[in-house]
Order: sequence, then C-alpha cells, then structure tokens
Amino acid sequence: MTGRLAPGEPLRQDEIARSFGVSHVPIREAFLRLEAERLVEIRPRRGAIVAALSAAELEELNEMRAALECCALRIATPKLTDGDLQKAAQVLDRIDHQPKRWGEQNTAFHTILYKPAERPRLLAEILSLQRSVERYVYQEVKVTNNLADSQREHRKLLELISRGKIEEACSLLNDHILKPGHILVSKLRESGHA
Repeated sequence: MTGRLAPGEPLRQDEIARSFGVSHVPIREAFLRLEAERLVEIRPRRGAIVAALSAAELEELNEMRAALECCALRIATPKLTDGDLQKAAQVLDRIDHQPKRWGEQNTAFHTILYKPAERPRLLAEILSLQRSVERYVYQEVKVTNNLADSQREHRKLLELISRGKIEEACSLLNDHILKPGHILVSKLRESGHA
C-alpha cells in the first residue's frame, strides 16, 4: 500500500512464510485475497508479483468514490453533531503531527463524516473503495506533494458542513477526490501505465 514494494516486484512465498513463521498455506490464501483486490498478480509457474498501477483503474475508483462519498455526505451532514465535527478536527490535528500515518487518519476523518448517514452498505462500499485506492493515494502524495493542500481542503470541508452548506461541501469533496487523482492519472499514462 505504501509503495515500499514496487509494482512488478516478485513476492517470494518462502521468504514471506519464513518471516511470519507460518506455512505456505496461509501465504497462498493471502496471495489469492490480494489478487482479488488487484494488489497482487499471480502468474502460473512463476509466482506472485506486486500488481502494476493502472491509470484506468485509478480513474474509475475515484469516479466511484466521488459519487458515493458525496451521496453519504449529503445524507450525513444534517445528522452530524458538534461532537462529530470536533472528532473530525482532532483527526486532522493528528495528521498534522503524524503525517506518516496520513492514510489511516484520512480514512478515519472521512468515516466520521459519513457514519451519521446510517447507511452501513454505503459506508462499507466507500471503505472498500478507499482501501482499493490507498496505494494510489501514497503515489499521489509523492507526485503532487499535496498533503498541505489536502489538509486545507479538509478544514474547509468542516467549515462548510458546520455552516450547513451541503452542496458547496459536496462540490469541494468531489474536487478533493478527483483533481489530485487526475494529476496522477496523467503521470501514470505518461509512464506507460494505461
């Protein structure tokens, strides 16, 4: 997810099993799950590798995220309490102080905003999409160096929500998801990752 293992890098089943002190069976099962999530490619008789990044996949994931997250925000905003907004602001403070934990804290921030929608299937889909896009987000931060911009947008989002400006908040959220993604999509296409 963090990019520590590069796309195309081989995943040695023996080494991984040894490092975790387990047999090959749970490693094979993990590879199958990771393949289903498009994080690993299993090549017959050659083993598993870290899946390549795909501009088309990122574009699709972000389009889906924007639609579903804006839907959740519209439903949740009237139900958000001052306590919810305070919790969300505290998460942003943690991001400022621990930027290396940005991925998990970013998910926590958005989850606080969407949970009051009381739509468990919608939230589960959003979380699944966020997990799918997480490795791209780490690349996006490297390419765009946009962590400070992201934090400003998060704080502006909280301000709009607290003022009841739902459509402005949704517009900002849509741009927050799509604009940095477009930059990475362009970079991926330039480097041959269709």
